[in-house]
Amino acid sequence: MKHTLHMTLIRALTCGLVAGAVSLSAPAEAQAVEYEVYEGDGCPVGYAPLTPLDAFWTFVGGCDDLPYSGVFRIADGSSIDGPWNNCQQHANDTRELEYTLCKPNYELFDIGGTTFAVVRGGEQCIDGFELVDFATASDYSEEICPHIGLWGIARIAGGGSMDGAGYDCNVRASDSRPLGDAICVESE
Repeated sequence: MKHTLHMTLIRALTCGLVAGAVSLSAPAEAQAVEYEVYEGDGCPVGYAPLTPLDAFWTFVGGCDDLPYSGVFRIADGSSIDGPWNNCQQHANDTRELEYTLCKPNYELFDIGGTTFAVVRGGEQCIDGFELVDFATASDYSEEICPHIGLWGIARIAGGGSMDGAGYDCNVRASDSRPLGDAICVESE
């Protein structure tokens, strides 16, 4: 069950220190992420738990947007405390927790006025979308392909698949392998 939606601005990069000609700031890959709080120990389709690094950079300036007394599951069996304990992270936290911090794990893109999505980490589509059919994937393979990832292979409707550019953007009507991503199109 979705509980709340937040977007926290990265505070770390605004706290850079300039000393003479040397600029000290957060690494380039450091950034706050959009997240949602979900009840239970897991994220819905199209979402993934925040990594410990995501949580660090998202809450580096504080976690006052989180429920005060909560403890929240993040990736790799870790957790992060709410404001009551200054956003402290815990590795290998085996407790059962009521909430999980989840980030979007999909990419939306538009082709000719139609919205598509590549959903990472599964063969299902996010709400309001369905797997793209073989004919549509074939017709728009050049436009869809760059969104799959160089060496990615994604599920399409009917048990088919589509390859990323590293595999020449091939589209198959049938592919029995378990795949990690899904190509979806907005439902009508």
